[in-house]
Amino acid sequence: MAALYCQNRELHAEIRELTLKVLDTEDSEKAPSRSESRKISSSLGYQDKYPDLYCSPQTAFVKKEKTVYLTFDDGPSRFTESYLNILAKHNVKATFFVVGRNDPKSREIMKRIVDDGHTLAPHTYSHVYSTVYASVEAFLDDFSKIHGLIYETTGVKPTIFRFPGGTVNVHNRRIFRELSAEMLRRGYTFFDWDVSAADATKNATMASVLDSIINGVHENGRNIVLMHDTSEVTLKALEKAIIYLKNKGYAFDRLTNEVAPVTFYYNYLKEGGA
Repeated sequence: MAALYCQNRELHAEIRELTLKVLDTEDSEKAPSRSESRKISSSLGYQDKYPDLYCSPQTAFVKKEKTVYLTFDDGPSRFTESYLNILAKHNVKATFFVVGRNDPKSREIMKRIVDDGHTLAPHTYSHVYSTVYASVEAFLDDFSKIHGLIYETTGVKPTIFRFPGGTVNVHNRRIFRELSAEMLRRGYTFFDWDVSAADATKNATMASVLDSIINGVHENGRNIVLMHDTSEVTLKALEKAIIYLKNKGYAFDRLTNEVAPVTFYYNYLKEGGA
């Protein structure tokens, strides 16, 4: 795990035949910086789209011992305020990767997420995989919409996000290298997870979700926990999980672009993925 952290900490984007590689620290001097990579492959039309959709890239990451990062995907939902109440009760900060719900109530919830001190970040606007992953340009179109909704609603300009389905999935294998490279080129940090609450399955229960969380967390990991604030069973398990982990000496924090990311493409490339 320490080696994986070191390699993630030294992540550099190298665009070569549109292939994203994760380099060892010994190779870091060979790779262009993210700002330099903007000059590479200038013929790609999508690189000229959304000139304001950039942020300052993070070049150094922190690692906190025995820290849990609770993350919630696919909200806001009718349960999100109850999640926020539990987090506030226990003084826990978390991260919400939201989708494109533009109604007044959802906007109100997004504002509260920010006001309560949590991280609000894009997941996807539509969450329709066939549309989002049709091409890099299609992804940018969707990302621009959810990024804009967050900014217009809260005044926050996100610097992190989570790919729908994770960095590498069955829907984006054709474009994931090119897509990851483009988002790094624009300065964004993306997060997968190393602990799953397994709350998206049909047979998930409060007990199974709680078991997945407390048995998945480990002292030497970053413990980025995937959950969904659309899930009522996760809502029932959340407080129990927080109390258990606090009693075991764990701290909680929100994700920012200063946290070393967990990314699936590292393992995918390491294992010889096509």
